Amino acid sequence: MEKKLILVIVALLLIMFGCKGNKDTNKVDANDGIIEESYAEDSTPDGMGEIKDDGKPQPTALSSYKYTWTEGNDLPPVVVIIDDFGQISGDLLNAFLDLPKEVAFAILPDLSNTENTSKLANKADHEVLIHIPMQAENSSANPGKRYIKSNMDADEIRSMIADFHKQIPHAIAANNHMGSAATAELSTMNSVLETLDKLDLFFIDSATTAKSAVPTVAQNLGQKTLKRDVFLDVPDNSEATIVDKINGLTRYKGRREPIVVITHCHNKDKLEALKKFIAQIESMGLKLIPPSKALRLATPA
Repeated sequence: MEKKLILVIVALLLIMFGCKGNKDTNKVDANDGIIEESYAEDSTPDGMGEIKDDGKPQPTALSSYKYTWTEGNDLPPVVVIIDDFGQISGDLLNAFLDLPKEVAFAILPDLSNTENTSKLANKADHEVLIHIPMQAENSSANPGKRYIKSNMDADEIRSMIADFHKQIPHAIAANNHMGSAATAELSTMNSVLETLDKLDLFFIDSATTAKSAVPTVAQNLGQKTLKRDVFLDVPDNSEATIVDKINGLTRYKGRREPIVVITHCHNKDKLEALKKFIAQIESMGLKLIPPSKALRLATPA
C-alpha cells in the first residue's frame, strides 16, 4: 500500500512540474541533505549559499557563491557526479559504467582499482574527477591513506595532487572527499586550486562545510568553480527520498547555472536510486550534462 502511494506521488510530481511548470507553492525543507551519510560530516544544506542577481545576499551560509536568475519557471540542466570510485569492481562497476555518459566518475586515489576505473570510465566516455581526500573537522573521520591537511605546506600539496593525477590521468576536474576542515582554509585551498589550474583541471566544491574558502580563492585566482547543490543519497536511497529530491529541484526554477547532484557508488541500492532519479528528471524534460559543460555555464565566483 505504501509503495503504491509513493508511486502515485511520483506520477503527480511529473504532471505538476515539467521543465516549464507552473509556479510551485510547496515549501522545500531548507535542511535537506544536512548530513553526508557516507562520512557523517556536516555539509551545507541543499540549495544554500546563493546570491541572486539583485546583488542582495540571501540569508545563507555560503553567500560567496553567486548565481543568476530569471523570472521564468525553467529548471536548469543537471550534473550528476558519483563519488568514491576506486574500490568497487566487477559487475557493480560495469553497471555504473552503463549509466548515461554525461554522468561523471569521481575516483579516490591510492586504492586497489583506482587506475583501472579511470581507464574504464574514460573508455566509456564518462568524465573523470580526482576525488581528493581532505581533512575533516571530525577527527574520527578517516579520509584515506594520504590526504590534504589544513595549513599543509604548499609544496607537499602540489606533490600529492601531482601523484594523484598520475594515478587518474584522464581527470578533467577534482572534487573533495570529506574536507570540511581543509576546504575552510584559504591558504590550503589556494595551493589546491593553483595546482589544479596548472594541471588544466578545475575544482568542484562538494560543500561539506558552510565555511568553504573555495569561492573566495577562486575569485582571487580568476577561476570558475562549481558547487554541489544536492546529495542524492542522503539520508537514504528510498523511493520517498528520491521523490523528496525531485520535489526539491523546484527551488532552482529560474536559475541559469546547472544543478550539481552528488551521490555515491557503494552498493547496488545507490545505483538503482540514481537510475530512478535520472529516469524521472529526463521524463520531466530536464537535460543531463557533464561537469565540463556545466563549467562553461557557471558564473565566476
